[in-house]
Amino acid sequence: MMTIGKDVSSLFPHMVKCMETTQIDMKKLVYLYIINYAKIKPDLTIMAVNSFQKDSREKTNPLMRALAVRTMGCIRVERITEYLCESLKDCLTDEDPYVKKTAALAVAKLFQTSPRLVKDHSLIKIVQGMLLDGNATVVANACASLLEVSRASGKNYLRIKSGSGGNLNKILAALNDANEWGKIYIMEGISSSYDTTEAKESE
Repeated sequence: MMTIGKDVSSLFPHMVKCMETTQIDMKKLVYLYIINYAKIKPDLTIMAVNSFQKDSREKTNPLMRALAVRTMGCIRVERITEYLCESLKDCLTDEDPYVKKTAALAVAKLFQTSPRLVKDHSLIKIVQGMLLDGNATVVANACASLLEVSRASGKNYLRIKSGSGGNLNKILAALNDANEWGKIYIMEGISSSYDTTEAKESE
C-alpha cells in the first residue's frame, strides 16, 4: 500500500512493535517503512529510537548492526538522529568490517542532515582514523565518506600524509584489495588531497 502512495502511517505503532523481529528480511521492510514516514511523522519516529539503538548493539548479528546504522543515516530528521549518534559512534569502532564500512558512509549522510551533530560527536576524526584500518573496504568507504563531507563543507577533511606516522602507505596498500568502486574512491582521494614532492614519489 505504501509503495502505491497510500497513507499507512496509522500503522506506525504496530510497525514499531514489528521491529522486535529477528528476521532480517522483515526488519528491512520495517526499516523501509520508518524511513518513508520519518520526515512527515517525526513524533512517531521517536518511538523507534530505542529499537534502533538496540539493533545497532546486537552482538551476535553484524548484518543487523549494519542495517540499523544504514537506516539511521537515511533518517534525515535532526531531532531524531541526535539520539542515534552514540550508536553510530559505537558502530564506527565495531569489530566487524562490514559494520564499520557501513557506519563510515552513514557519517556522510548524517553530515547532510546536521553538520553540527557530526562535529559535536567528533565523528569526522573517527572516520579519519579509519584510513589506517587493515581492511581495504573500510579504508575505501572512509575515503568516500570524507570526500563527500569535504565537498559538502568546502573544506578538506581527507588528510593524507606520507612518512612515518602517515597514512599514505596504508591507503595505497588498500588499492590492491579494494573492489572497483573502492579503488575509484581511494584514487580520487589521493589525487585531490595529496601533493607529491617529486617525480619519483609520484611514480
